[in-house]
Amino acid sequence: MEKKKTVDVEIGQRIRRSREALGYSRETLSDKAELSNSFLSAIELGTGSCTAEYLQRLCRALGVSADYILFGMERQGDLTPIHAMLSGLDPQYLPLVKQLLSVYVQSISLSKE
Repeated sequence: MEKKKTVDVEIGQRIRRSREALGYSRETLSDKAELSNSFLSAIELGTGSCTAEYLQRLCRALGVSADYILFGMERQGDLTPIHAMLSGLDPQYLPLVKQLLSVYVQSISLSKE
């Protein structure tokens, strides 16, 4: 039983860190994931656990993979952290970000030649 409690605490900490990295309040995330604020609080503290459906909602709202939430690791080449940064951005800025990334990637390609 103690091992499950430790796992729940670790999962809750990863959810909290992801939420804070996006600058979301607990209320903002609970709204985006369609969960009650008190339930999200219990998950983050490791005193509550969630179903696969709730995990999916949290992953979508945070822009992270279930691998990260459950196991603390991302797949090689996983763009989840970048997606998380961009998901909180006002959509009007996305064309500018796309343009900036395009120029940056092109400069990297040129520097390798």
